[in-house]
Amino acid sequence: MKDLYSILDLPTNANISEIKKSYRKLAFAYHPDKNKEEGSQKRFQDISEAYAILSHPEKKRMYDQFGYDTLSESNGDPINPIELFQSLFNVDFTREMTSNIFYFSDLTRSPFSANHKMVHEVACTLDELYQGTQKEFAIQRKERNGRISSTKYVINIKAGSQDGENIVVKDGGNYLPDLQITEDLVIQVKQLDHELYERRGDDLYREFPISLSDALTGLTLRFTHFTEELTIQIKEIVKPNSLYQVFGKGMPIKSDSPTLSDGSLPVMDKGNLFLDLKILFPEYLDDTQKDYLRQILGSEKADEPSDSLVTQAYYYKDKSEVVKELLNEAEEEESVGCLQQ
Repeated sequence: MKDLYSILDLPTNANISEIKKSYRKLAFAYHPDKNKEEGSQKRFQDISEAYAILSHPEKKRMYDQFGYDTLSESNGDPINPIELFQSLFNVDFTREMTSNIFYFSDLTRSPFSANHKMVHEVACTLDELYQGTQKEFAIQRKERNGRISSTKYVINIKAGSQDGENIVVKDGGNYLPDLQITEDLVIQVKQLDHELYERRGDDLYREFPISLSDALTGLTLRFTHFTEELTIQIKEIVKPNSLYQVFGKGMPIKSDSPTLSDGSLPVMDKGNLFLDLKILFPEYLDDTQKDYLRQILGSEKADEPSDSLVTQAYYYKDKSEVVKELLNEAEEEESVGCLQQ
């Protein structure tokens, strides 16, 4: 009887994410168009069958309860391992060999560790990473025979992908004659700055200037937020240096599962949106306006002191600038201390 968990190098309590991750690793390693060693085709077939069963909730339940023999008797047509592989990862090694095009379904967050590497950055706007995008590009590299070849890559970048995610293509870079090795190619996402949003993980931050009147009386913000229009109401008094949080309006949280068991797309969770409200104080108020404000706010006009008792104060700088200066000074002192040691 086949041990499907052993075929995928998994414990019997493995979840769907672990099953898919192991299948991806082994399927790439034993794909018959890539691995020409004896027995790789049979290994690839077994890996594909194990994944097809264990990734299907009902088939997995039957296998766990009754074993492989019972399940194989009830199966219909056998799976096509090549079609399964291409449907999941959109990587067609046959087309690579004939057209020199590589197709990848996604990038990963795992750091690359290649010692000798060629890095190609794929620039993506925040809007592209919010919605998901596809990038096509060509890489030129120097081969062992000294010729320059060009390879085309097509990469599907899922919604929620982050800066630094990458794919490592083994031996996809330049041949280094001095070392007699071929570099690995690292294809890496480079997130471009956005004029309105700052991204921190799956959360987004956006600054809004508001008037002192709005801060005291309440306000309604209406703005375009990527693919939707948002209307946000704040009724309470907004105090200086206030951050407001809007749940579920940040970046999509990237999912490792492309579809649910019924074939539908999963509901994508999102991070949060933080609104940084900057109160704009008026540059000048005349005496009449000041009197109105005193009446509204319930404050009384102070007695005018004699000129001999008045000491004038002058604007210095914003408090946030002072904090930054203090932090920079502390970093400089720490770095000097390290050098002295």
